[in-house]
Amino acid sequence: MKGIAMREHRAAHKAHLRLLESWLPLVQHENAVHQWGHAPAELEALILNAAPALRQAHNVLIARFILWQTHHQQYQQEQEA
Repeated sequence: MKGIAMREHRAAHKAHLRLLESWLPLVQHENAVHQWGHAPAELEALILNAAPALRQAHNVLIARFILWQTHHQQYQQEQEA
């Protein structure tokens, strides 16, 4: 049983890394273009928060909108805190 759990953990970790690696270039670009000023950990959080919607994005324009929207929601939450 322990071996199965370890394999599942590794698979989840690999999927997590693939998600970040797939979206990081676009997120870094948007961060620079819009001067959001996010640090790497904040970019990772942005990707993870946007991931469910990004999985449904059919093109880059939609992905950019999702990232902008997620960024805006996070910014509003920070301002309210």
